[in-house]
Amino acid sequence: MLRSDRDEEIRIEETKPKTEESTNLTPEEVEAIKKAVEESDARYRQTYRRNNRYKTGSNKVGKLPKALALVYLIALAAFAGNVTTLDVLPVKHLSLVIAGVTAVSALVLTGMCKGNMKKWVRIIAGFLCVVLVVAYSLGSFYIFKTQNFLESTTEESEKKVESLAYEPFNVMITGIDVSGTIDEQGRSDVNMLVTVNPNTSQVLMTSIPRDYLIYMPDKDYEMDKLTHTGFYGVNTTMQAEEELLSTSINYYVKVNFTTVVKFIDAIGGVDVYSEYTFSPRYTPYTFYEGMNHLNGDQALAFARDRKSFTEGDNQRIKNQQAVVEAVIKKATSSTAMLLKYNDIVSSLKDYFKMSISQAEIKALIKMQISDNPKWEIYKYSLTGVGDMLPTYTSPSENLYVMTQNKKSVSKARELISGMISGGKLKKGENGEPALEASDSTGE
Repeated sequence: MLRSDRDEEIRIEETKPKTEESTNLTPEEVEAIKKAVEESDARYRQTYRRNNRYKTGSNKVGKLPKALALVYLIALAAFAGNVTTLDVLPVKHLSLVIAGVTAVSALVLTGMCKGNMKKWVRIIAGFLCVVLVVAYSLGSFYIFKTQNFLESTTEESEKKVESLAYEPFNVMITGIDVSGTIDEQGRSDVNMLVTVNPNTSQVLMTSIPRDYLIYMPDKDYEMDKLTHTGFYGVNTTMQAEEELLSTSINYYVKVNFTTVVKFIDAIGGVDVYSEYTFSPRYTPYTFYEGMNHLNGDQALAFARDRKSFTEGDNQRIKNQQAVVEAVIKKATSSTAMLLKYNDIVSSLKDYFKMSISQAEIKALIKMQISDNPKWEIYKYSLTGVGDMLPTYTSPSENLYVMTQNKKSVSKARELISGMISGGKLKKGENGEPALEASDSTGE
C-alpha cells in the first residue's frame, strides 16, 4: 500500500467518533461526519484505481487497436488466398510459412487486443501489425502482377510433356532481330534448342547458325536458311528445327533485342566470359578476354557481333551461349530474381512470349524451391560450310548459306535423343558433351 493511502486511512480513523462521545453529538454533526467519511473513501478508491492502472494497464481496448486488428486480418486473408492461388511453394515450405505467420499473428493480435497488456507491449504489437500489413499488401501485389504476367506471356503447347518437373523436354529459343514488342516479325538471328532433364539436373544448349541450310515442312520442304523462318512465324521455325534435329520440340520461348536488354538490366547485369578481346563495330564497347560484367546493351552487342572473328558466326554462337549461360546462373544461383522481381516482371511484359503454361511454370518453380538442384550446363554447336545458293525467300538470287555438316548434325541428334531418353551427359575428351555409357546390367 502506498504511504499516501495509509495516511488517508489514519486520517479517516481520527475523524470517526468515539463510542463514549457519540451520544453527545447532534444529528447534524453525525451527518457531517458520515459525509466526510464517504468523501474520504471515494478519494481513496480513486487513488487506488489510478495507481493500479499505472502498474498493470487498462482493461479497456481502444477503437484504434481494434481497427488495426481488423485491417491486419483482412490483409492476411488476402495474402493467404493469393499464395494459395499462385501455388509455387512446396508443402514443406508452405507448412513453415503457415506456422510462422500463425505464431506472429497470435503475438501481434494478443499484444494489441488483450486488455491487461502493458503500454510498451501494445506499442510494439501495433508497430509489428503495421509492418506486417504492408508486407502482406506488397506480397499480394507482387502475386497479382505475377498472375497478370503469366496470363499475358504464356500459352498452352500442343506438344507439352506430362510433367516438366520430372520429365525431359525440349525448349526452342528463337531471337528475332527487331526491337519493340514481341509481335514484331523479323529474322530469327538466335536459334537454340535447350534440352532439359530435371532428373539429372542437366541442360544441353544446341546452337544452330542463323544461316544454316534447313527444310521447311509447312512450305512443302522448301529449302531456306534458318534465319528466314522468322518471317513466317515461330511455328515454321520450330518445324524446321524438328526436321533438322529429328526430335520433337515441346515448347518455345520467343525474344527480341528489347527483351535481352530489358531483362539483363532488370537483374543487374550478368558476368560473361569472353574468349577474345574485341570491339564490335558501330558500338562504343570493348570486351576483354576473361570475365566481363555486362549490362543489357553490352550483352546484346557481345552476342550479335561476328565481324570481329575469323570464325564468324561460329564464334558468335559461342558468345550467345555464354550470355545465355550467364543469365541462367544469375537467375538460379543468386537472389537477383527475388530482389529484382518487380523490375523483371515489368520489363518483360509485351517483350516475351512462351508456350509453357502457367501450371507448368509453377511446377518448375516449386521443384526449384523444393530441390534446389545445381544445374550442369553443356553446350554444342552445329557446324557447316559456306556456300551461295537461292532460297525459298529469295529464289531469284544467290544468298550466303551454311550447308549442313552431317557429322555435327548426327552428333546433335544423338545427344538430344539420349537426354530425352533419360541419358546423362559428361564432358568428352575434346571438351564437347558426350553421353555416358549406359549400364548394360540394368542395375
